[in-house]
Amino acid sequence: MNTLAILLAQTKTAAAIEIILLLLGAAIIGYVVAWLYYKSIYSKKIEILESENHELKIQNDALKAEKSSFQKELQEKDNEIIQLNKDLNAFKALHAVAAQESGNLTLKNKETEQLLNERDEALAKIALRKHLLDYNSFGTASDAEKDDLTMISGIGSFIEERLHALDIYTYRQISKFTKKDIETINVAIEYFAGRIERDEWIAQARELMSKEKREAALDRIRARKTQIYFNRIGMASRQKADDLTAISGIGGWIEKKLNALEIYTYKQIANFNKEDTEMVTSAIEYFPGRIDRDEWVHQARDLVRIEGKKANLLKNIREKKNVIPTNRLGISLKHQANNLTLIKGISLWIEERLNLLDIYTFEQISKLSPEDVKSISEILEVSPKRIQADNWIGQAKELTKTKVSIPIN
Repeated sequence: MNTLAILLAQTKTAAAIEIILLLLGAAIIGYVVAWLYYKSIYSKKIEILESENHELKIQNDALKAEKSSFQKELQEKDNEIIQLNKDLNAFKALHAVAAQESGNLTLKNKETEQLLNERDEALAKIALRKHLLDYNSFGTASDAEKDDLTMISGIGSFIEERLHALDIYTYRQISKFTKKDIETINVAIEYFAGRIERDEWIAQARELMSKEKREAALDRIRARKTQIYFNRIGMASRQKADDLTAISGIGGWIEKKLNALEIYTYKQIANFNKEDTEMVTSAIEYFPGRIDRDEWVHQARDLVRIEGKKANLLKNIREKKNVIPTNRLGISLKHQANNLTLIKGISLWIEERLNLLDIYTFEQISKLSPEDVKSISEILEVSPKRIQADNWIGQAKELTKTKVSIPIN
């Protein structure tokens, strides 16, 4: 009985174990089957999600790149706005400058128009004095026959216009001037007494009136270039030539003569010493003492210093004329000018610069105060002691008493 009970118990235990094992196997199989089933289902979803995730990453990267591009464009736009603001401010500044320049130009145009009107009036008055001249003495000419009178040293465009107003157009006419003609013409064109003789208009006109004479003179001068000390004054070529007529006292004809000696530059003239001056004077058949009197060397040194920009120098001087007290010195116009070179110590170069300060007459110089002398000295770059030593003011007072008045008719 006991044995049977033991067998039954053992049998139940084995069956239970077997059942448990079967259930466990079924559970494992069910789990595996279920896992495989769900894997088969979700793997596709995972693939889809992974694909979507990949695409989203691509889109995200594209969006990041687009964002970066937009940020870059935005920065560029910001920079453009900054630059546009700068440009706008610059344009505003330019507009202000342009407005100022326009105002200055309008004022300058009015001044120019006034000067032109004054010039036309002066030329018209001069033309009314033709009856004073003896055309039988030096001949007549027409505008169609005119020579370039500015080739004559001492005749600039201003004087040339005045001569034209008197129907004096040619070298031939000037070459025939008599002393009486010169006196009459000085009065008619309101020119400086003694300047025509001093500048040797007649001698220059006689050389210029004949092409053969001009060429013969230049040939003679070329033959003398071996006399020039080029090792001291320096060599130069025509290609590097300066405008020597910028030197007061050198006209077109004198420039041609200097060029015939292969003297082309301010630097060469600036290097002249006394011996060179005498040698050149003789070689170009020039008037003794004129190079020193007209201060060629001093002018040339100034032009070398300012790199030949005489126009800028003259402009700077002209801009400083407001320091000159016109209420005390008085106002004079160019056609009222006296021959300031009659004052010892005033060369053509100094006279030219004084004229830029609207100082044209002996009377104005006679009224200069010590302060005026100081200001003028600084502007013209001359020593105040020179003005005092040469007694400009005393000489001007004496010349004011003796100056010739100009008849209106």
